[in-house]
Amino acid sequence: MFQIEKIGEEKMKLEELVKGLNFLGLAYGKEYSQLEAQQVYEFVKEYDYDTFIRATKQIIRTSKFIPKIADLIEACESQKDVRKIEVIDYMKDSGYFYISYKPDHKLDEVQATRNYIKVRNFIERGIIPDWLKEDINYYYQKMKTEQIELKENKLLS
Repeated sequence: MFQIEKIGEEKMKLEELVKGLNFLGLAYGKEYSQLEAQQVYEFVKEYDYDTFIRATKQIIRTSKFIPKIADLIEACESQKDVRKIEVIDYMKDSGYFYISYKPDHKLDEVQATRNYIKVRNFIERGIIPDWLKEDINYYYQKMKTEQIELKENKLLS
């Protein structure tokens, strides 16, 4: 089973990094050598591809100069929790925060919003209580399945 500690932390493959560096290279007019790509990979391989791409987009939007490895690491760090927040937002859209521990009882908008804010605060502080991890894992899998189905439907239409 996918673990919440790993959301946004799947290790990137070298081939994925090269795609990201090509994206970055196009923006700054630079072609990365194999050696340069391997050096960058040693420092950013712990991040997943989506985090790396979000980080490169952030750098392109905010910096006139090609990033150094330290800049890439800093940008990846700032982007790595984005996926966790995406899952929490998906849970909100799915009605998760309206569920009560009492059978056949639905929470009102105010309480649901409070629960959502509490969970966002947990994520932003890097604290995910055990009682929440299983639900987040379930919704992460559900969200990924829906995203894959949506992409497949777009390709078929």
